[in-house]
Amino acid sequence: MTTIRDIARQAGVSVATVSYVLNNGPRSVNAATRQHVLQVMQELNYQPNPIARRLSLRRTDCLGLALAGLSDSNFSDTFYLEYIRGISFAAEANGFNLLLLTNHQREESSSYFTALTQSRQMDGLLLLGSSVPDNVLSAIQAGGVPSVLIARHTSNPKVYSVSQDYRLGTYTATAHLLQRGYRRIGFLGQSLQFSYGQERLAGYQQALTEFAIPLDENLVSIPTSLRDDPSLSEIKTLMSLPKRADALLTDRELVVLSRLRDLGWNVPQDVALVGLDESETAGLLEVPLTSLRSPKFEMGQKAVAMLLQLIAGEKPVSPVFLPMQLVVRASSPLRSGI
Repeated sequence: MTTIRDIARQAGVSVATVSYVLNNGPRSVNAATRQHVLQVMQELNYQPNPIARRLSLRRTDCLGLALAGLSDSNFSDTFYLEYIRGISFAAEANGFNLLLLTNHQREESSSYFTALTQSRQMDGLLLLGSSVPDNVLSAIQAGGVPSVLIARHTSNPKVYSVSQDYRLGTYTATAHLLQRGYRRIGFLGQSLQFSYGQERLAGYQQALTEFAIPLDENLVSIPTSLRDDPSLSEIKTLMSLPKRADALLTDRELVVLSRLRDLGWNVPQDVALVGLDESETAGLLEVPLTSLRSPKFEMGQKAVAMLLQLIAGEKPVSPVFLPMQLVVRASSPLRSGI
């Protein structure tokens, strides 16, 4: 196997010069010498050892990708596929491999990431999922590995992030219902522990204020602890008020639709339903659901671009918010008489 020492001997240059040509630095090589070295490489059919090259450059050419919850099942969840497609497309285009992280042993998150960042298995880390705990983010920052958070942001300026604009999206969804004549809009939110929970509630409140609709706290259901799906009792409460909800907003549209049916309510005849984070099948149901669509592919691409800037020692603009698209379907028709 041809080595760089063979190249140097044949070309009549130092081993260091051959290394500079291979790695485009750190010292410059004049054009004539560079061309001569490259020609000798071709003549001797030299194939660089990628592992040795990465070691010399202290690079792995790998980007890590972890999902919220860090369970292997998340990688088969269709909700994440478009994010992952955008990430892998951008990573490949820039010569990086993607390392999927699953934490099979179910270690405590901060311990897991502390060990992971110390192992230097990757040049940078992408965290996909809105429920990545703050203590995990702190552990990653302490590890010194460049990282970007996707689908959530924090008030910590050291945490770089790309997220959909939850506030503007929820404002748009609420305004859509108000424009169609709905006035008793129930809000099934998520924990205010996370930024997306706060931002969605703020967007809902902003729309009510602009349409001069007083906020009725009885129509707002916010969990006191972490949970994904609204409970049957939450939905029943909103639908059992003396002046019940005539429309519902939720980021768990399919679960809420199913539970409304269990309670004997039909969409859209009895109550309108708008999703705040479109599921893959929202448009394929018997009653297609009006939903907010996240720019998942674009967010994945943007997150990789931001991470590559961090790896290069640059400071990209952060946080970045990308707009969501309201896709209007049959679940939020114009109210009769409007």
